[in-house]
This record gives sequence, structure tokens and C-alpha cells, in this order.
Amino acid sequence: MNNFRHLKNVLNYSIKKMAECPAIFCENPDKDFTRDRLLTFETTMRNVICMGIGSLKDELLKLYSHSLETPTTSAFVQARDKIRVEAFKVLFERFNDRTRKDKLYKGYRLLAIDGSELPIYSHRYDDDTTLLRKSRTNKPYSAFHITASYDLLECTYEDMIIQGEAKMDENDAFCQIVDRYKGKKSIYIADRRFESYNGFEHVVKSGNKYLIRVKDIESKTSITRSLGPYPEGEFDIDVFRMLTLKNTKMIQACPQLYKTIMTNMRFDFMSKENPWHEFNCRIVRFKITDDTYECIITNLDRDEFSADEIKDLYNKRWGIETSFRELKYAIGLNALHSHKRKLIKQEIYARVILYNFCQRIIQEIKIPEKSKRKYKYQINFIRSFHILREFLKKKGGNNPPVENLIAKEILPIRPGRSHTRNVKPKTVVCFNYRYD
Repeated sequence: MNNFRHLKNVLNYSIKKMAECPAIFCENPDKDFTRDRLLTFETTMRNVICMGIGSLKDELLKLYSHSLETPTTSAFVQARDKIRVEAFKVLFERFNDRTRKDKLYKGYRLLAIDGSELPIYSHRYDDDTTLLRKSRTNKPYSAFHITASYDLLECTYEDMIIQGEAKMDENDAFCQIVDRYKGKKSIYIADRRFESYNGFEHVVKSGNKYLIRVKDIESKTSITRSLGPYPEGEFDIDVFRMLTLKNTKMIQACPQLYKTIMTNMRFDFMSKENPWHEFNCRIVRFKITDDTYECIITNLDRDEFSADEIKDLYNKRWGIETSFRELKYAIGLNALHSHKRKLIKQEIYARVILYNFCQRIIQEIKIPEKSKRKYKYQINFIRSFHILREFLKKKGGNNPPVENLIAKEILPIRPGRSHTRNVKPKTVVCFNYRYD
């Protein structure tokens, strides 16, 4: 089966079905897209998904093959503004539901959770996205924060929550993602910042598993400090605590049995009427250098997952870090085409849809092995994405064997390579610096 053609048909069909009742997805249902115009609901949705990183006028000219019928930028922006953000969210969910292939590890999906900051234009201030930098100038800084779940085996985004940077709460976003997940059994793999008793128990109540790195037991701010005592060096132990809202002398005298949840800590499974909750977990500590350790807290069964397997599973989490880089720089999420917060959210969902579309094609392409090659090879994602987007823009007609074309774009895998991570201040890519 031609996977590109199949996925393109699914995406077009999903948009077309939504276009049959556009009033559901429009800001003004009684008048938006009711007249016969060049920019219909369907074409506008498709154009937003296929846009590149160039200026808006250049992208429209490409989308319409430099035709005299190319709409003006003003007309396009007005058409976009009629569509609610929920339309792109629904399309993201429907496309996932119709094209997902559940790839499992010991019967579990591996879902990495992480967040990423997306700088946006600071010319418009609002309470959700704008905050003041602590500097001499106190210049305002605006950004969205994306918390996403990413399937590490299928290499696609499963779910996503967009928050303003000023009011960002990753732990709340994590709980929302866990609560609304309806798929097969999963292991949620996350880095520090996602450790909380509330998040752990949301995963347990959902019937899934978690594997989250926390600060080492020697850190004064580690969540694990109150779960000791611990043996020296590396260990793999089970821990039990009775969580409670009470803080009596008896509870203070038995820290090996009780853990008080303070009033400023969110915990959704206790109340004044029922101030007790049993908490069980497994803590794995392993050495990474001669004098440093990493700690993992999990509810995975020791009989099913050894300490070495837990270490390997956590290492797989790096896939979501790579995906954010590809999403921002290859797909072009960091080159936005609007100042409006609503239109920016549209582009975030559109870029993630396009990312999933490309990955579901790339992951199915097999690279033939050759004995004379020094390294194993992988598909060049950036080059493949540009090829796929160009063919996605085309309407109708017979497409060449796109998968065969992509299979020629390969890169060697060189294991063990490392580079110093240079952290630079995050800035938005301004309109004035976009050239073709």
C-alpha cells in the first residue's frame, strides 16, 4: 500500500468531513463561510497546515503555484480568524485516531512527557503569556508553554496542552494528559519537574504505569528525602507511606510510616472527610559517574522490569527532546505567521499534525542494508519533510513513489557522539528576517 497516498487521503477526508458542518468550528456560525468564496473552510485549514517558514505572501504564492487567483494576505488572515482553535485540535485527534499504529514494549506503549517553551511576539501583552524578565530593562517577554505526550516507539505526538508561560503549570498539564488518555496500557516516562504525589496517583488511578526521574536522595529539595532511609550507593527498593492531611504529634513521630501533604500541595485523592491515602512506589538509584547518581521513581513491577531495563527505558525519553527540535526547526514552529494568540495556537496544532503525518510515513520506510557500509543509516528527517510537504500541497493527480524518493535521503548513525550543550536565550523568529 502507498502509505503517503493513504495518509494524505485520511487527512483530506478528515478536513472534508469537518467542512460539511463548519458552523461548529467557526467563531460566528451564522455568517462565517456561508458565502461562496475562494478561501473556504476546507482550503483555509489545508493552507495553514501546509505553510512553510517564509513570509505569508511567499507561502500563499507557493500554495497557489503563483497563480493570479492567489488570495491576498489580508483575505487569508481574515479567513483564518473565523476558525476556532478547537477545529485544529479536533483534526489533530481525528487524524491520530485514524492513523495510529500501536507499537508496544512488553505490552505497553511508551509515552514520554515533557514541556517546551515557544517564544512569541511581545508587542501584545496579556496575563497568560506575558511576564517581565528580571533585568535592568524589565522588557516584557511572551511565550506559550507546550506540554506534550510523545509515543517513543511510533515517534508521534499523542496529546498536547498549550498554556501561557506566565500561568504555566506542568504538573496540572501532566494530570490532564493522563486523565483523558483512553488508549492501551502505557508507561509514562518523564524527567524532573513532573514529580509529584498527585501526578503519580493520577497515573495509578488510570491503570497505567509511570517512570519519572527525580532529584537524587542527597538533594535537599528531592521528593525522595522523606521516603528514606536508604542503603548506600546503588539500590532498588519498595517504599510505602500513608499520605495524610493531618500533622499530629503521632504522625511527626513516625516519618517512616506517614507523610503529611501540606495545604499548598495539590492532591486530588484526599479530603477533610477522608484524609488518608496509601502510597506505594519503587525507587531505583544507579550510578552514572564515579561520584554522581540518578534516581528513578516508578510503579513498574520488579518481576517484569529489572533495574537495568528501567535505566534503558529512561534513556529512550530523549526521543521527545529530539522531536521538539525537529518540530521547531525542521517543521518551522518557531517561525510563526501571526501576533494573535489564537492564530498562534492554530499553527501549533497544524505543525504537530504535519509532524505526525511525516513521521508515520518515514517510520515505515525500510533502508536496505549493505554489507560494505561502515555505519547503520537512518532517514534524513529534514529532507524527507520538505519532500512530503511539497507533495502534500498538490491537489489530485498521480504522485510519484514518494517513499522511494525519501528512501534515498539517508544519514549515517554514529553512536557515542556527544557535543557540549550551549544554552542560548530563546527568541522569536521575526518576520523581517525570513527570506527564501
